[in-house]
Amino acid sequence: MFGLIRFEDIADVSMGKAGGSVQLTIMSGETIPFHSNRSRQIHSMMSSFWKDAAPLGRLPRQVDEKIRTAEHKGWQQTNTKYSKPTLPYKQHESPPPTHFAADDGKHSLLQFAMYNFRHSSEKFDMLKSANGEINGSLKVIQNSKKKSDDWTWKEQLEMVKYTNVPIPESLLKLDPELDALAIECFECVMRYMGDLPTTPEFTEVKCVYTILMHCHKFESLRDEVYCQLMKQTTNNKTETCQRGWRLLSIVAAYFTCSENLRPFLLKYLETAAYDKRRAFHGTANVCLQNLRKTLRYGGRKNVPSVEEVTAVSAGRNSKRQMYRLPGGSETVVNTKSTTVVADVIAGMCSLINVNDPLEMEEFSLYCIVEGDAFTMPLAADEYILDVTTELHKNQQVFYLIFCRSVWYFPLRLDSQLYVQVLFNQIAPDYLEGLLLVLPFGQLPQDLLYEVCRLAALLHRAADMVQPPTLKETKFLLPKPALMQNEVNPQQLVQMVQNNWPQIETLHSVEAKAQFLEILSKWPLFGSSFFAVKRSGDQQILALNRTGVHFLHIVTHKTLSTVPFSEVISTRKVRAGEGATLYLELKCGNLFQQRVARLQTDQAHEIARLVRQYITMHRHNVGGH
Repeated sequence: MFGLIRFEDIADVSMGKAGGSVQLTIMSGETIPFHSNRSRQIHSMMSSFWKDAAPLGRLPRQVDEKIRTAEHKGWQQTNTKYSKPTLPYKQHESPPPTHFAADDGKHSLLQFAMYNFRHSSEKFDMLKSANGEINGSLKVIQNSKKKSDDWTWKEQLEMVKYTNVPIPESLLKLDPELDALAIECFECVMRYMGDLPTTPEFTEVKCVYTILMHCHKFESLRDEVYCQLMKQTTNNKTETCQRGWRLLSIVAAYFTCSENLRPFLLKYLETAAYDKRRAFHGTANVCLQNLRKTLRYGGRKNVPSVEEVTAVSAGRNSKRQMYRLPGGSETVVNTKSTTVVADVIAGMCSLINVNDPLEMEEFSLYCIVEGDAFTMPLAADEYILDVTTELHKNQQVFYLIFCRSVWYFPLRLDSQLYVQVLFNQIAPDYLEGLLLVLPFGQLPQDLLYEVCRLAALLHRAADMVQPPTLKETKFLLPKPALMQNEVNPQQLVQMVQNNWPQIETLHSVEAKAQFLEILSKWPLFGSSFFAVKRSGDQQILALNRTGVHFLHIVTHKTLSTVPFSEVISTRKVRAGEGATLYLELKCGNLFQQRVARLQTDQAHEIARLVRQYITMHRHNVGGH
């Protein structure tokens, strides 16, 4: 039993000796005979198609796929075959195989058309195998309007081949109200490709925007548009084919397809992408990568901006997006329509020499919107341009900030940028006094000496070359240290200056590294702090790798601890007047459980971090 055989895989078509059969000789040398009372008609027709199809897949690479390097409002044009992103993103896609896609006759566009196109099931009855696959034979349904001896293979092939005239109705069987939109989409495809002239009303950008808008609003149109684009890039020997592949890469970057179409669409793209004899295999590979990513993350959720559509329509497929690091430094990342938060985190992590996938999970990308009291990290599967487009639309000022949100892995000092990122993130909490534990509300003598050394390191970290003055010292010490009655300000300055001779020769990055190294030995290092009210008492909740800690509001002494192994679940609830937000933390085991109810405006972020720590804890226990 044979599946679909491509014409370019046929070595010869000949008539049998008696004239009642046709013999196909395929490239492997195997001969396939079949008998029919219309064998001469079939032989003539197949010979004609075989000769026409022979150049397919063996076209010279004549198309110039070089793309201009001009920039437009931060959008950059990129060669689709050779370019790499500015940052070494982890693209989350399987590497392309080194061999061609299996030519097994399964999941071809023609097969999909026979099953699903509007007219195929009305006119043809597919002879199927036991598992439902087409075995390569067709027969006309007896009650078809055409006579049974009038059918030709050409009629079936025309359904999936390029056409230079608009379609009168949708390819797929759609609801009547969508049929007109499908026709409009096809005309937009033709105008963008150059098969129909553009007009002031339907410019190239407007055509792309119309297609994306319709697909965003009507999910059932997505399969239709994919089929239209596959049709227009099949057996298309005109110059418009290149633009058809580009449009297919744009659509694949935004929308998924149905489960029904998925294997056929993937097979179509794989066949074109992995066969380097094909003229557009480079663009086809971009299409394939875009589709795989879209299938993984679900596709874009919001309508793209006109600026974005204008850029991608012209082939500028990446935008220079600004991202911030703790401390205010900025870096530019080329962000594509398909870029998700996980890509940016992976790229930023590689900059600071964090390459372990599990360690990367400690970092997050936060969107800080001016005027919002609290913020939440963006989900790993969110599309960056979905987020920024919505904020721009609402005319909100925002910043995308990369930082460490979970502190499970030990401190590493093998990267200067890593040291600076962590230093800038830790220093504010230290100066606020959150990392200090004050027995009886007083700073122990040994801790006081350490605090003074840390002050000298902070001074050198700021590239200062002279010892700190009295005025400077008060900005180098944590707030609780300034409130100590036993030591006057002048004594504190002297203690800080006593450390200066050993520190003044350090490079500023070395001073930051020593600062972090000292703090890493403190019990509250690597904690995220939240103000909560528990049983009516104001407390500080500290989350770190050892568990959930409830601290005294002044002394920071640990009142109680819940290890992550005992955390069963978290739940956010609103109750009382004004719908006060609470976090319910269920702890214990199968036999004994208790619930801690915490009043806090940051319940969502606490719950998220608890889940993240539990995941890291389980990975570690599992023998990472």
